[in-house]
Amino acid sequence: MVSGTGRKGAASAEARSAHERAYMEETQRKTLVCSLSGGVDSAASAVVAQGAAPGRAFALLLPCSSEEELKGERGKDIVDAQRAADFLGMPREVLNLSDLWRAAVSLFEAHARHLAQTYGIPLDEGKLAWAINNLKPTLRMMAGGFFADAFEGLTIGTDNAIENFLGYFSIRGDGIADRQPIRDCTKAEVRSMLQAAGFPVDLVGRTPTAGLWPGQTDEDELGFTYDQADALFVWLLERHVQEPVMDATLTVMEGAVERLLARPDLPVPERVARSIIAQNRRTRFKRKSDDLAALLERRGLTAPRM
Repeated sequence: MVSGTGRKGAASAEARSAHERAYMEETQRKTLVCSLSGGVDSAASAVVAQGAAPGRAFALLLPCSSEEELKGERGKDIVDAQRAADFLGMPREVLNLSDLWRAAVSLFEAHARHLAQTYGIPLDEGKLAWAINNLKPTLRMMAGGFFADAFEGLTIGTDNAIENFLGYFSIRGDGIADRQPIRDCTKAEVRSMLQAAGFPVDLVGRTPTAGLWPGQTDEDELGFTYDQADALFVWLLERHVQEPVMDATLTVMEGAVERLLARPDLPVPERVARSIIAQNRRTRFKRKSDDLAALLERRGLTAPRM
């Protein structure tokens, strides 16, 4: 890809598979472990993994919810994840982590409350509830790590560029996957990858959700759509290759915020842009110091002089 603009887009699934295959050979890893949720990101990562190691890539389906949820929304997740694995011809195993989650919550919550009561350490009930739900992706990554160790493999992450830019991922869950084959893709590019692979239309258009609690969807929680985030993100890359507006962690620099929001070519309403940038800036701690450089390289862009 030629550098110089933020609209050069992402590499093909085939190119990504070749990259992962080369890494497997270099590191002498034998398998790729995918965690399939039923969503578009995990399906796209599985497309890359299956292309990289056909017959040596396999899927784990890891429900982790209440019994009531498993009969409803989360039950549909399992069905859609099975459909994705079957479409790819990928071996799959269903491991119900719900009992493990409940046992861990009981143990951890009891000790958290003991710390608070015994030593006076402040414990916010809202944060405790969040910790209970956020334990789910941690347990899923723990399961993936076990299978990667057992089968001399690598865990395949599902973070896309927008989730990374927004910090909308669990740093103790999918954020620690061994490989992140779609981390430079916008949400639209993820869907395009599935379309190119011939996935069923309903799976390609599936509503994104982390499945952490009943009725949760990504866009409702964030307060803006992925289309809006995609548009602003690509526009920010275009601005950045002309003049630095983001730091090494892919975070919009404080001094650039108002200047960007005042531009007449801002691709989304100002209030939406402000919300997206605020989400990006408050999650800086989740990203690494080479995230911007890695993204620019993978999208074939040239970093501006700082």
